[in-house]
Amino acid sequence: MLKFKRFLSVLLILTIVLVGCSAPASNPPAPTESESPALAELPPAQKVEGDYSFENSGINHENLLDYLYREDSVYIDTRNYEDYSKKHFKNFEVIPFFAYIYNENAGTEGFPQLFKGTHEEPVAVYESSEAILNALFPKDKNLMIMCQSGGRVAMLMKMLEAYGYDMDKVYNIGGMAQYTAEQYRDLITDTEELNIEVNYIINAN
Repeated sequence: MLKFKRFLSVLLILTIVLVGCSAPASNPPAPTESESPALAELPPAQKVEGDYSFENSGINHENLLDYLYREDSVYIDTRNYEDYSKKHFKNFEVIPFFAYIYNENAGTEGFPQLFKGTHEEPVAVYESSEAILNALFPKDKNLMIMCQSGGRVAMLMKMLEAYGYDMDKVYNIGGMAQYTAEQYRDLITDTEELNIEVNYIINAN
């Protein structure tokens, strides 16, 4: 049985309260009638099949605003907690890719991540690794995933493909660095002055 234990500093806990990290990605605030995209038809996840770079994504910094607040989608940030706490989209759930999901040395001392191997051929470290992956990234939803520049998302998407995900439902929406336009300002929490320390620990029995 895999148990997650997150030992965060008091400052991190206060940060979570202040920036509203507790709201789940799948339940963002209900938009007003004028703001609602009325579940517009989604564009193709990749313009060229198999290319998981953010440049090839059908949803990015130019049109993400049209596809927020959807009940059929979850919104995930794969950066670490330190970067997430400083600046992030409100109501995006943080699932740190390198801390939780993947490390080529996973399974050895000091590397508790769920998967090792390569992104194209990931190897589960624990019996429950795949079940946890499916819980974190639900297969019955559209996945709108971001990081700092889109690179981590591309790695994750290769892993999701290896585990049978429908890649027509997985979007690399790029990185926080691309969302500088005025239209996104009210949707982003910016606390650059905060510095926190985080320890990631996964105990498996």
